[in-house]
Amino acid sequence: MLLSIFVTLFALIALFEGGYFLTHLHKPFMIFDPTKSSFVYRQLQIWGIILTIFGLITLVAAWLNSIAFIVIMVVLGCVLETQMAFSITSEFRSKNR
Repeated sequence: MLLSIFVTLFALIALFEGGYFLTHLHKPFMIFDPTKSSFVYRQLQIWGIILTIFGLITLVAAWLNSIAFIVIMVVLGCVLETQMAFSITSEFRSKNR
């Protein structure tokens, strides 16, 4: 039961992050300005969709209470979140070397 609660929280974080990216496509936030960079705009759009879909699938995994499905989704989530961080910040990192 505790595992399902934590995986649900993990899914809600992914859903929040995906929704945040999708709702901030037309306004600058933190170090990103998608209104000035088409690369950042496209990255936020892609990762917003990916994280929203991932969050929904992870919610299903938490409610099915299948350990194998949960483990797959947690590992996939860690990989996706790391990849997202590197891809969104790549333009910022290349400009500020």
